[in-house]
Amino acid sequence: MLLELRRAHDVLLSCLDELERLTLDDTLDRAKLANIRWKLSKASAERRKRVDAACDYLSMHSATSIDRDRVAALRADIAENVAASSSHVRRWSMDQVLIDWDGYRAASATLRKAMRGRILQEQRALYPLLERAAA
Repeated sequence: MLLELRRAHDVLLSCLDELERLTLDDTLDRAKLANIRWKLSKASAERRKRVDAACDYLSMHSATSIDRDRVAALRADIAENVAASSSHVRRWSMDQVLIDWDGYRAASATLRKAMRGRILQEQRALYPLLERAAA
């Protein structure tokens, strides 16, 4: 379970890096952006699936109530993060990106930072618990 979660995090971070490189360009490459947004969406969904599975497992197998509370708090944040990501995608349709590339670049940087922070939070919370549970 931990290996799959690590892999999902790594793939998502790689997609975020790819999007960051793309948004450094002053001009939009529509095809590349469409491709990376699709890959990012797919990687994000896989990460959510792996985090949900880890949270389910740890809710039943964590040794302490503090660990279970930590997992519950992490899970509670998932809906909020999904909503923020969905809002970003709705706001920044491909047509809107074409109209305001600079605005998209700024909004994308904000969302990428939040996503990286979320991944770090998941790594710090879940990795040690999954390692302990597997021991």
